[in-house]
Amino acid sequence: MAGLAPRVEYLAGFCCPLGGLAAGKPRVLCHGAEIFLSTGSELVYVYDRDGRLLTAVYKFPGRVWHLELLALGRALYVLCARSGIYCLSLDQASRNDRDDQDGEAGEPPAPVIPVDPGACVLPDATLCAFTVLDNVLVALAQGPAQWKLQLFERPCPGQDPRPGGQIGEVELSTCTPPSGSLGEPAAPCFLPVLCCASPPGPGVPHGHVQGSGGVTLEEALFGLLFGADASLLESPVILCGLPDGQLCCVVLKTLVTSRSAPGDPKALVKILHHLEEPVIFIGAVRTEPLAEATGDAHSDCLVALGHHGRTLAIKASWDEVGHLVPELREYCLPGPLLCAACGEGGRLYHSTPSDLCVAHLAQGGLPALLCPASLSVCSVVTLSAQPSGPAPRAHLSS
Repeated sequence: MAGLAPRVEYLAGFCCPLGGLAAGKPRVLCHGAEIFLSTGSELVYVYDRDGRLLTAVYKFPGRVWHLELLALGRALYVLCARSGIYCLSLDQASRNDRDDQDGEAGEPPAPVIPVDPGACVLPDATLCAFTVLDNVLVALAQGPAQWKLQLFERPCPGQDPRPGGQIGEVELSTCTPPSGSLGEPAAPCFLPVLCCASPPGPGVPHGHVQGSGGVTLEEALFGLLFGADASLLESPVILCGLPDGQLCCVVLKTLVTSRSAPGDPKALVKILHHLEEPVIFIGAVRTEPLAEATGDAHSDCLVALGHHGRTLAIKASWDEVGHLVPELREYCLPGPLLCAACGEGGRLYHSTPSDLCVAHLAQGGLPALLCPASLSVCSVVTLSAQPSGPAPRAHLSS
């Protein structure tokens, strides 16, 4: 059994934001050998895992709440608290940094590079979450009484990164923003979660998949969850996990055409489930083995986790009369959960303040119980799982 113990490799240490990690919104994002990390302060670190060194530190005008990398064009999108979304060209930033250091001696290997406020491509103090696809940017704004899902055109690589006009908007469930001092809205305890789910086929938004890892679902599960319209349109779907526990979805192509079509805009929103606690993670895993002639391994099980441990898993299965139906099961994992990630082989990693655990959604029907195994690592506050050869590797920040 000793050979099965997880190997923990500590790569580097980083400063906590004021108030500790609990006060921030830590994020880690892996792409190839690069690790992009935010501890919840104004800083975003870029770490080279192969060279085992810090290659850049970017200082943004506000606390970082979320970041995504669009691999095509190496554009880093960053959401800053009560400020908006910034877009940073990593190639251009690294060239400028090298030019600034030419002829200078004694400079640290990774100086702090301030990000110009002009890099804010979508200024909006109400934004709480976003995700980026090939040609659109999806943002979730907190209104006085409603969450608003907004869709913007995203320019092609090489053009001005500022989004074009807004091409769609729909209101989600009601929300009550926490009040701060002098009537200003306080930072939310829990941020909403967005995840792009795509059907298999040529319409998959490749830029997003290569960047921040949206999910591609098997055709049967995709159709059962989101309906015939989404399948026929081959449209990506935005899954929204809200702090009140609601899990809902919006078909992107119907949102784009909604402005020119009559009808109730709220009909565009489908409520999939309600966890009755803040949703902290949405992802998908592959549980069934692939046939030898099969190509890409699309996920066959959608999962959503709540802060207090309530977990939802949905698969496509056959009922007694041979009809394809969604199989839905709820579990209760030990909480509170800080973060989670999906790995290969149906693995679901999740962390509490005292331990990092892994649960297995094995092949066949969904298990009656989830029995997580301890990995004997504590204080993991953000997590990214990345495959490495025959076994999955989890890159952690704690």
